[in-house]
Amino acid sequence: MKKNKVITLLLIALLLVSFLVGCQDTNPQPNGTNEANKAGEQETAKSEGLQKDFKFASMSVGGSWYIYGVTIADIMKGAIPGSVTDVLPYQGGIGNPILVGSGDANIGLSFSSAQNWAYNGKVDYEGQPMKNIRALVGGLSRPYRIGVMVRENLGINSIEELIEKQAKVRLITVQPGGLGETMARQVLEAYGVSYEDIKSWGGTVNNVDLSVAVSQLKDGQADIFIHNVSYQQPDITEMCLRGGIKFLPIGKEQREYLSKEYGHVNNVYVEKDEFVGVEEDVVTIGYPTGIIVNDLMSDETAYTIVKAICENTDKLAAAHASLKDFDPTKAGNEALNGFIPLHPGAEKYYKEMGYIDQ
Repeated sequence: MKKNKVITLLLIALLLVSFLVGCQDTNPQPNGTNEANKAGEQETAKSEGLQKDFKFASMSVGGSWYIYGVTIADIMKGAIPGSVTDVLPYQGGIGNPILVGSGDANIGLSFSSAQNWAYNGKVDYEGQPMKNIRALVGGLSRPYRIGVMVRENLGINSIEELIEKQAKVRLITVQPGGLGETMARQVLEAYGVSYEDIKSWGGTVNNVDLSVAVSQLKDGQADIFIHNVSYQQPDITEMCLRGGIKFLPIGKEQREYLSKEYGHVNNVYVEKDEFVGVEEDVVTIGYPTGIIVNDLMSDETAYTIVKAICENTDKLAAAHASLKDFDPTKAGNEALNGFIPLHPGAEKYYKEMGYIDQ
């Protein structure tokens, strides 16, 4: 009898142990794995499904980049049902690669030159390379041109003349962080002058928001405005409507310097009759707009976004004149993407379509 009780107790004990084991995680994680998973949630998403929440870095409301961003966000919503895209009205050409690289935005507009500098850690990104940014779409718009815009009543017909006369001028640029401000410095550098030189001539240099800069030049509160200009850019078009504003060319020697030193495209133009007062092509330098993302974006998400953009060129063209020339067959071109790596999802689409070599 005692023997049977012992056997019964043993069986009960074995069943209890089996029950407890079954209640435990059958796939226990090594020590520290939970913390690693929390830190790498985005990395996990890289290989799993479509992302639904996006922060899209653009530029000030009213500028062409904000229009691009809103249009692309709408295209993304159609391609990824249920997705939500917050179009950020900042930072611009220099700031956007930083936002994308840091994860404060996961997609953004960028100039080919700026994303090259960011990836390689030079110019405004000196010593801080952002190797985690990837190109998604290149050549989204006609190349932006550097517009050196002056009031006609200033009586200056060239940048050389301005420097020779050491004219007392009121120069405005956008805020630091925007590529327009960097380009203003680079153009002056190509001529061997700086903000400090302008101030030493009795002039002023002010950094303001884009809308304020446009208003000040239009209303005669400033003499010179140096900024990126897209084709038939709406706010620049409005600024020029009254007349009294002209574009100055950038000299051949200076264009060659800027192309060699900073990778800009040489021999592009503000075109005749593009804006009121432009009576002939004005030669300058430029760079196209593209789209960049963080390398943590999933391949499927990147592929879906690229496919949607490349297959909705009609929506792009309807949104802004500068997007009418977007050519999907060239969107994976390394030069148009600033010679930084393509995102694997984008690369997959371009190879499938035969736009880049297998």
